[in-house]
Amino acid sequence: MLEVHFSGGAPVLKTSLPDIGNLATWSVSSFKYGFDVECLRDDDPETFWQSDGPQPHSITLQFSKKVKVQKIAILLDIGQDDSYTPTRLTIRAGTGHYDLQDIKNVNLQSPSGWITFDAGAELTRDGKAYKPLEIYAIQVMIAANHLNGKDTHVRGLRILGPPKVPVRDDDTSPFTSIAFKMHEFIR
Repeated sequence: MLEVHFSGGAPVLKTSLPDIGNLATWSVSSFKYGFDVECLRDDDPETFWQSDGPQPHSITLQFSKKVKVQKIAILLDIGQDDSYTPTRLTIRAGTGHYDLQDIKNVNLQSPSGWITFDAGAELTRDGKAYKPLEIYAIQVMIAANHLNGKDTHVRGLRILGPPKVPVRDDDTSPFTSIAFKMHEFIR
């Protein structure tokens, strides 16, 4: 379940899906001094990552272990950023930076606030939802901006995992933290 709430005029992402972005190493294609990758994760809608170089611009996350990614949430504001606002995204995934493949294209019309979409493109058996991506690396590539702008502003980015599965009483491993689950089967 995803909800967007406004706190003092600023959008706040409320979700039951876990944010797994903290498990990754983040990098960006370029940035303007003072507007670097940390601005994507600081939970401040007044700060933003600003690219500074040729298009396309990208945000890449590299995980040390395979993870499941259910949804991607991106915070944009066309009212403040105008031609710096992304309007076409390409989601790429793979095992590393050099074998990323296009998974999904996302077109945005006048984006303002948190925009959330499924990371995967393959439907589940019942056809009602999308399967999570199982990946080591994911990239959000900004393919186009509003009014054909050159540089881009992104005010926030969240990579969301699938819903947590409740622990059963007969489960031999009642620990549910992401850190524990990552190392659960290592001997």
